[in-house]
Formats: sequence, structure tokens, C-alpha cells
Amino acid sequence: MNAQHERNFFLRARLRSESVWNESMAAQLEVPWRTNSVLAQCAFFLLTCFALSTFYGLLHLFESNREGLMTGVAAIVLAEYLMGARRWFFTGVETALWIGGVFALLSELPSSGKPEAMLVLAAGSAVAGARVRNPLFGALAAIFVMLYFEKRFDLGVLCALVLALGACLALLRTWRRPTTEALWIAIALIMPIAGRFVADEYWRYTTILLYAIFGILALSLAIAKRHHALFLAAMISLAIGGADFVEKVLAPEEAKLAAGGALLLAIAFAISRTLRDRTHGLVLTPMPLTPFDDAAEIGVTLALQPSAPAPEPQAASPAEGGSFGGAGASGDY
Repeated sequence: MNAQHERNFFLRARLRSESVWNESMAAQLEVPWRTNSVLAQCAFFLLTCFALSTFYGLLHLFESNREGLMTGVAAIVLAEYLMGARRWFFTGVETALWIGGVFALLSELPSSGKPEAMLVLAAGSAVAGARVRNPLFGALAAIFVMLYFEKRFDLGVLCALVLALGACLALLRTWRRPTTEALWIAIALIMPIAGRFVADEYWRYTTILLYAIFGILALSLAIAKRHHALFLAAMISLAIGGADFVEKVLAPEEAKLAAGGALLLAIAFAISRTLRDRTHGLVLTPMPLTPFDDAAEIGVTLALQPSAPAPEPQAASPAEGGSFGGAGASGDY
């Protein structure tokens, strides 16, 4: 699927969600691929994964020595057939076949328990994500890279925040493909959460400092770019750092909750007072999440424009009569 078809797919999904759709818009946003909605993609993804695991189990039951190799090759070949010959994309089926086939092939590799295995899993996830344009697979690859740095150098939190910061910087520009932007959004939002799970108790104050620094940087970029994902990444990071800091404070739980609520009210009041009368820069006006929202709004506006009805011919009134004729006949009709 090329970039234009990908943009059309996301625009069609946006317009359908707003219940504004007609045939003229469908002709302009043609997608010559078989696609599904997000919920249908999730359903078909789960069903396909279940079918792959069943096939793998049957091969293992028949004591096949290469069940991973056979399952992986069959899954990837079938996925390529569906995408190349049947024109399936964003259906959930080819996505599950690709990621399942890659992990089935990786299961055939000898395992030594070394941290470098995480890099192999990261490469497999990245290849599958790039082929089927799935941003979650790219985020999964980033998580495997973080796990490698945690196991090898004990720097999982730092690696996660560096990857998230790189994704935030990538969001400062406009990307041609919506899935590319979705990849950076997924990394920017998921990696701070994933990094918290590998944080050590011994380095808790360092973790708090790192999350505070990342939160401030992400918030600064958000104010400059006004991108919703940057704001969310900043809030996630600051919330994690704040929660860890509160755990270190020796005070009653009620006092912590009261102080937190008062702080949130003070921040909300300050932001609302600051942005109330502003007409440029960071304002309270809702902003689009992606550059394609403007095109969607234009399409909605055009679809809601009322069409002028054609004037109907006026019949002559029987009481008025015609301009000529006789015996009840009229020259006007």
C-alpha cells in the first residue's frame, strides 16, 4: 500500500466515524485494497493467531522436528499471497500471519539465554512492523531493545527515555504516511511506561530525576509544536516521576492525596487563566492530532453543504384563466 492509499484509508475511517459519508467522497478517497475497521482488525488478528498456534501444535503433536520452520514459512508465504494477489492490507489477517511467522522462525534458532537474543527479537518485530505498517510492532521492537540494555548494561530506563525522546523529536516534522507518525506516537507513549517496569529500587531517585527531565523536555516540545501526543508523553512521564516521588515522602496517605488534588487544581487554574485570552501560540482552541484532520474537516464541511433544489414549473391557477383561447381552454400551461 502506497502513501496515498494509506492516507485515503485513514481519511475514510475518520469520515465514517463522524457519520458523514457519500458516494462522491468515496470516489475521491478510493482504496484499491481490502481493508477492515480497527475492531475487525483486532478480531481477525486474534483469530489468525489462534489458527497459527493450532497449526503449530498439530505439527508438534505429529512429532515434526521443524514445526517452527514450517509454520513460519507457511504463514509468511500466505501473508504475501494475500497482500500481493488478493490485495489485503489492514485486515488483521496478514498482520498476524507476518508477526506469527517471524516469531515461529525465530523459535528455531538455538537459545543460549544471552541478552543478544533481545536484539534478534527486536529485529524480527521491526521487519514485521515495516512490512505490514503496524506501529505497535515497531514499539515492540523498541521494548526488546530496552530489555537488551537492561540485561546487558542495567540501563533500561535510560534507554527507554532516550528512545521516547527520539520519537518526540521525530514528531516535530510532518510525515507522508500516517502509520509512520503513529509509530513515533506509540514509541513516545509506550516507552516511558515500559521503562518504569524495569526500574530498580536502588536507583529510584535517579529514575525520578530522569522522568522529570524527560517530562520537562517533552512538555517544552509540546508547547512549541502543539502536538497532542507530546503533551500525553509529558504527562505520563511527570505522573510516573511524581508517583515515585510521593512514595518516598513520609506523610499520611490522606495528606498526600489532598496535596496532590490541590496541586492539580492550582495547575488547572493557572493554565486556564494564562490561555484564556490568547489568540496565538498555545491556546485553548482544540488542535488536530495529525495534519490529515484538516482534510477530514474540509470533507465534512463539503458533505454538509445543502444542495439547491431545481425550480419546479408553476401551473396556472384555474381561477385566473389564460391569456387566450376559448371554451375553457387556456393558452398558458
